[in-house]
Amino acid sequence: MTIITTITDFADDAAEAGVGLALQDTASRYLFFLAGTRHRCPPGELFYAGVGGHREPGEEWVSCARREAHEEIGADIALLSAPTTYVVPHRGEVHQVMLRDQPCPLALYEMVHPPGSPREGQIYRLVIYQAHLQTPPRDFPADEVRGIILLNTRQIIQGLERKPSLATLIQEGAELRSGDELVPLDTRVYPIGTAKALALIFERTQLHTPRG
Repeated sequence: MTIITTITDFADDAAEAGVGLALQDTASRYLFFLAGTRHRCPPGELFYAGVGGHREPGEEWVSCARREAHEEIGADIALLSAPTTYVVPHRGEVHQVMLRDQPCPLALYEMVHPPGSPREGQIYRLVIYQAHLQTPPRDFPADEVRGIILLNTRQIIQGLERKPSLATLIQEGAELRSGDELVPLDTRVYPIGTAKALALIFERTQLHTPRG
């Protein structure tokens, strides 16, 4: 087993890797983007994922996080340093490590490219940072982002076991902000990337939280 003490141990320059954001608003809800027109999704469905994307050659992880926030949702963000980091492997249990990097990422996630994609079955290494919005989201590029949805922790965990409609999520307290084209409320949604990693982490930490 590889011992991870820095981000480079998890994703070196040769790895396909990128950044994801566990991005919260002032009400502590988590912000995810809904797949834009260039993404392939089943009929009547869209995935939701954390803001982020591939790291460019030689780019710093923190610079990548800020760039992607600007490109995808037109927002400024503040990155937070996590007290510990969760590793979410392709196979095996979620576990914690201590990293020397600052700011310290919240999670390191081995995401597998889905069936039918150009890199089906290959691992994409995702470095996930905690972050807060500093400016409101705006100017979504339609090919990448069809809109954004703000979810609470319970809704994120439930995403592992269900594909709710947007209408259901809104009834439960979620907030939807569409881009130039309205997203039908009967669209069913499911998590990938950062959204799925957070669901796995939150599920684990809930199960291991002492009950009073």
